[in-house]
Amino acid sequence: MMKLLVSALVAASASGFGVRSPISTASSSTSTALFGKPKVFIDGEAGTTGLQVRDRLASRDDLEIISIADDLRKDEGERKKLINEADVVILCLPDAASEQAASWVEADNDRTVLIDASTAFRVADDWVYGFPELSKEQREALQNSKRI
Repeated sequence: MMKLLVSALVAASASGFGVRSPISTASSSTSTALFGKPKVFIDGEAGTTGLQVRDRLASRDDLEIISIADDLRKDEGERKKLINEADVVILCLPDAASEQAASWVEADNDRTVLIDASTAFRVADDWVYGFPELSKEQREALQNSKRI
């Protein structure tokens, strides 16, 4: 599972996802606005999978990991806000919670890439299964997808 998530993140980053220009006002973060670091939000960061993903991404200086405060983890409004502020959201949630969180991406948000660790979207038509090793076409599909 970890290899799948990291592979999907690497494939998504190869397409230049989420890199903002220095004059972007969409970001509340100075480092993102000035340096173009993609913002990654791990929804379910406190769970087993979320902790592993965070640990693997923590040493990367080319990403900005945004976190939700412990007391706001169940706050839908705060989670929606962070999902829509992030360039990449990794959903480390049970199936039903992943489906709900995916529905929170605002209609005019064509920037945020969702990577789901659950089985909720594994065979969904508008999601790409996250194994770039399957074929060259699979790698290309991952690079162009907003839903992995």
